[in-house]
Formats: sequence, C-alpha cells, structure tokens
Amino acid sequence: MKWTYVLGVVVLTALFSIGGTFLIMEKNYKKAESERAENELENELENDSKEEEKEKFVSTVDTSGMGWESPTFSKRIDEWKSGDEPFVGNLVEEVMQEMAHQKIIAETKEGSIMITPERIDILIQMVEENKDKYERRTQSDKYALYETYLDILTRWKKGDFSTVDDDHNILMFIQGGKSPEGLATGIASEEQEINYIFRVFAKEVDEVFGSTEKQN
Repeated sequence: MKWTYVLGVVVLTALFSIGGTFLIMEKNYKKAESERAENELENELENDSKEEEKEKFVSTVDTSGMGWESPTFSKRIDEWKSGDEPFVGNLVEEVMQEMAHQKIIAETKEGSIMITPERIDILIQMVEENKDKYERRTQSDKYALYETYLDILTRWKKGDFSTVDDDHNILMFIQGGKSPEGLATGIASEEQEINYIFRVFAKEVDEVFGSTEKQN
C-alpha cells in the first residue's frame, strides 16, 4: 500500500511537471508569435511609409528630350532622394559644379545642370544626412568638406550667387583632374544667363533664380 502511494505521488508529480512545462512552452510560443506579428506589422508600416514617400517625390530631371542638360548626375540625385540610390560623396560636388555653369563665364564647361530651389534643397538634405561620411578636406584644411558644401548651398538657397565663380573653382579644385580651361573667369550677367538657359536647357525665362548681389 505504501509503495502504491509513493508511486502515485511520483506519477502525479511527473504529470504536473510535464503539464507545467507544456504550459510554459505554449506561453513562450504565443509570446514569440505575438512579437513576430508586431515586427511584421512594423516592417509593413515602414515599407508603406517608404512607398508613400516615393509616390510623393517628384523628379527634378527634365525628361522632355529638349535641351542639353546633363542628366547623369541629376538622375542619381533624384534616385538618392527617392531611396533607390546609396549615398556617394563626390556626387554633391559634381552636381553643384555643373549647376554653377549656368552663372559663370568660362572657356569650357563640361556638363550643365539647371539651378532650381528643389535641387538645392535635395543637395542640402543629402549633405546634412551624411556629414559623418565626408573624410577628405580642402587644401587649406580649415573646413570639412560638408561644411564647405553647406556654406555654398546655404548662400545659393538664399539666392546669393555673388561669389558663384569662386564657389565653382573651389568645387573644381576639390574634384581634381579638371581642365584649367574650365575655371571660372567671371560671373555671367542676367542677360547672358537667360541666353544660356535658353541655349542649353531649352527654356525661355524672363528672370533667373537668385542674384549676383550679396544677400543678407
């Protein structure tokens, strides 16, 4: 009788132990499933948000087929903004230099991208979001590259192109390997710029963005 009692206790203990283990396993499983569902929902919402941003994004590249605007680098800027292109450090300086061609006088100009407030905003965003990725510095070593870019772009955003010839030449120097014939020797007049916009970008404008007068 005693052995029967002991055996019964052992069996009951084992059953309770097994049952407890199953309950804990089931609880952990439900918790893991709940966390997985939450993660999937978060990822889905994040992807939806990215898709929504892409839909809101409007390209700044002229696809009309008119004019001689260089689309190579401006397209890559657009692709970065829309989330399809990774950050590339020298892309900013290349686009800025080609934009400056609109407002400078130079013997030769390799590639031109029309200056627009939207493009300036995209470049500022690109520089600000990737400050830690700029390692090279200008020759004078006074400023990190991103500070040089932001200084120029901030002035351009305000419409201040009073030193656009110097800006262009600084960008040329940073790039290196550029022909000296491409150095800016002056700033175009408004009439010259309007004519350049018509010849190169096939756009008729009555006034240009910004001024060569220093802005406050």
